[in-house]
Amino acid sequence: MPLLRTDAASGRTEAWDAPEAVGCIAMRPDGMLLAGLASGVFLFDPANGRFELACSPESRWDVRFNDGAIDPAGRFWAGTMHLNLIEPAGAIFCVEADLSHRRIFDGLWVPNGLAFDPVRHRMYFSDSHPTVQTIWVCDYDRATGTPRDRRVFATTHDFAGRPDGAFIDEDGIYWIAGVGGSQLLRFAPSGEALQPIPFPVTHPTKIIMDRANPRSVFVTTRRTVPEDETHASGHVLRATLL
Repeated sequence: MPLLRTDAASGRTEAWDAPEAVGCIAMRPDGMLLAGLASGVFLFDPANGRFELACSPESRWDVRFNDGAIDPAGRFWAGTMHLNLIEPAGAIFCVEADLSHRRIFDGLWVPNGLAFDPVRHRMYFSDSHPTVQTIWVCDYDRATGTPRDRRVFATTHDFAGRPDGAFIDEDGIYWIAGVGGSQLLRFAPSGEALQPIPFPVTHPTKIIMDRANPRSVFVTTRRTVPEDETHASGHVLRATLL
């Protein structure tokens, strides 16, 4: 599976062959990438295109990494899920700058939605499984990387889309890709559901804000079969928020 990098201004895309399926990536403060692949967390250097195994937090062969994010202090947080979704074998790990790691949460089906609010000192994550569809929030200690007081923030059972990749905007609003529902979902810091934003593909998977233009977002999407090959699914889309 290739790892892709696209320059938003020019549209130029570079590709590197990853040794395993890529679940998530995040940029470290030093410019290196951390990538959650099938068997562990890898360091990737775009300068030479090399992947190097950094750590293997999960010992089971039948799980893989899924969503991930960098916290305000530069720690890499990533979740794992069972390959065949036959049990809630997923967990969320914290990987420190020295590549030591801690297992923080267990018993998840499809961990997703990892995001951090540095202003309100919060950590968010979700479980996308159709039977769960829950988003949790924790108070977050940036100095120690410790989440406390895990509690339900919101659920998406009343929406067409299930919770997938997420980010926090400058107002503390939690945005999440509503996978399977052609929607971008939004929740106020209080947990109040805001009006969903219709999206032109059925399976948005991850959303992130353009730091240079806060009203512009990039959204990754998943192509499903037998969806029309000419459809926008399977592409990275750029949207302007009105």
